[in-house]
Amino acid sequence: MNLFDRFFNTDSDDDVRPGGRDDRRGLLVSLAAHGLLILLMVAGFSTAPDNPGPVQVELWAQGTVADAAAPQEQPEEPQAEPQPESEPAKPEPEPEPTPVPDDSARQAAEQAEAARQAQLAEAQARAAEAAQAQAEAEIALAKERKAREETERRLAEQAAREKAEKEAAEQAAREKARQEQAEKEKAAQERAEKAAAEKAAAKKAAAEKAAAEKAAAEKAAAEKAAAEKAAREKAEKEKAEKAAAEKAAAEKAAREKAAKEAEAKRQALRAAMRGDALEAAGIASGNADRNQRGGGGNDGYAAKVRACVQPGVVYNVPPRSGSNNPTASFRTRLGSNGQVQGVDLTRSSGNPRFDDAVQKGILACSPFPKPPGGKYPSYIDVDYRMYD
Repeated sequence: MNLFDRFFNTDSDDDVRPGGRDDRRGLLVSLAAHGLLILLMVAGFSTAPDNPGPVQVELWAQGTVADAAAPQEQPEEPQAEPQPESEPAKPEPEPEPTPVPDDSARQAAEQAEAARQAQLAEAQARAAEAAQAQAEAEIALAKERKAREETERRLAEQAAREKAEKEAAEQAAREKARQEQAEKEKAAQERAEKAAAEKAAAKKAAAEKAAAEKAAAEKAAAEKAAAEKAAREKAEKEKAEKAAAEKAAAEKAAREKAAKEAEAKRQALRAAMRGDALEAAGIASGNADRNQRGGGGNDGYAAKVRACVQPGVVYNVPPRSGSNNPTASFRTRLGSNGQVQGVDLTRSSGNPRFDDAVQKGILACSPFPKPPGGKYPSYIDVDYRMYD
């Protein structure tokens, strides 16, 4: 890009950089000033009066023609002067001294020409100096602008690097802080979970210890009560046995007396009572046989079901006190392959924990033991007693 393209091109980057427009304006002012100076110098030279050419002086002598020497430097070639016609030869007079030509006009002309040439050379020298100064100014401006641009470029690159490094450092700091915060939160959560687990374990251990102590106390109290009751029952039994022995002795004496009195009467009624006794014995035998058949068919399968369910019932059974035996009743729906399809509580034992334990045990018993008939029913009612 030449000088004028760099300073007159509106698309140049100098318009974007700070100070570019001021540099161009200063250069334009400098160029205008030098141009005006050159125009004034040219106008001064053109309006100056033209120096007259060398003056030719001819001196005529009698019978001779003296040709004056033409000046060496003439702007125009002088025209040939017409020669006068020759006169008839005359007797030569005595020669007179040759007059000295008058060189003042020629010297004035030469001096004027020399002055003009000196002025022209001086003007050319000033113009050359001005052009040299202008070129040097342009070179200095270009160097200064290039140095400034290079400085600005380095500063911009340095600023960009510093900005990138700062942003990277800030990003790294934020990431580090986020990781540290996440680690802190994770550690706090782990500590909280550990503390909760320890608290739950301690609570469970305390509850189990309290339950064990309570069970031991209840067992000791039950054993003590049982011992006291056994002692009371033994004393009452001994007392009752003594009273019964005395009563039995009295009754025996009375029976013996009454037996003697009724011997005859019994002998008379023996035949009549024989038939009634046989009939009564026959009825008792039938009922006993019938009751035996009704109570024996399902006892074996019930034992199998209980043996299947019991391992899955996880419950600390407390010592039994009294005759109370809590019972949980469930209706268990079965598939054709004996798999448990559902368990419904039909009657609670009054202890929800025991009910849940029995329900889990029934669900764990899948499939159910196969019935004696070989076919599973659609449901089975299961009664599970705590102390069986």
